Amino acid sequence: MSAPLPPFGAMVAPRPTTLSARAGQLLAAGPLDVVTLMCRVCQVQRLQPEAAERMALALLGGKPEFHRLPSGHWALSENGSVAATEAKSGAPRLADIAFAVVDVETTGTQAAGGDRVTEIAIVQVRGGEVAEVFSRLVNPGRPIPPYITALTQISWDMVRDQPLFADLAPMMMERLAGAVFVAHNAAFDWRFVGEELRRGTGHVLSGPRLCTVRLARKLLPDLPRRSLDHLTRYFGIEIEARHRAAGDALATARALCRMLRIAEQEGYHTWHDLQQLLAPSSVRRAVSAKDRRRRAFPLPVTEDHIA
Repeated sequence: MSAPLPPFGAMVAPRPTTLSARAGQLLAAGPLDVVTLMCRVCQVQRLQPEAAERMALALLGGKPEFHRLPSGHWALSENGSVAATEAKSGAPRLADIAFAVVDVETTGTQAAGGDRVTEIAIVQVRGGEVAEVFSRLVNPGRPIPPYITALTQISWDMVRDQPLFADLAPMMMERLAGAVFVAHNAAFDWRFVGEELRRGTGHVLSGPRLCTVRLARKLLPDLPRRSLDHLTRYFGIEIEARHRAAGDALATARALCRMLRIAEQEGYHTWHDLQQLLAPSSVRRAVSAKDRRRRAFPLPVTEDHIA
């Protein structure tokens, strides 16, 4: 009998004290492409592939616990060999993965700039079906701007007697643990949940995540827009309460279930398959100073850039 695979999904753990420790924490959930890995390790929004490669080699290249795969992805090593979770045959099947579909309502858009969560919903998806819906209002500890109240219908009177996020953190961590973090525009919700957990518990949110916007771009290329309204309209899914955490999270979860079925029909059966689908199809060349100077002047008439 083969040894059981390590748990797959989100983790909340003490903040790592070094960059390589942060890389190890991220890779515990499975291999990552070099750009994604270095962006998350260094906490930056963008990196050119060439720069990310150099950084990864300098940071991880000489350490036996890290391994660069033939695909260019980085993974944790186990006794000098790639961990069992990397082998495609051992990659978790989509049908066996638990997904935690998250939506947050907030006081603004700056997770690290003082804005806070006012409502959170986590919808569990197992076996391709919605299994459980959890939703709570949250006291943000600061006023809610009028335009936010107009959008979400969440007022200060509604949240003033609600628990702080720190008080809800154990319940959040329990529902996220071992599941793939999913959201529509996942970077936004991930930043807010991660910042609230860091602030409230001192721990760091890590693990695999999935953005349903990106998934829709790949699986539904003919859909002109991938907003939640357009995506749910395409699938005939009703949003019970727009711009409320439970309504948006439940609609996203139902859309996720539909897209996972499409992925299976198109031959994407494992998490590895899905990551291959979502990987950038081409690498942009870095724009050099020469390129920028060239663009600053009129093009010669021998180059037809209009026809």
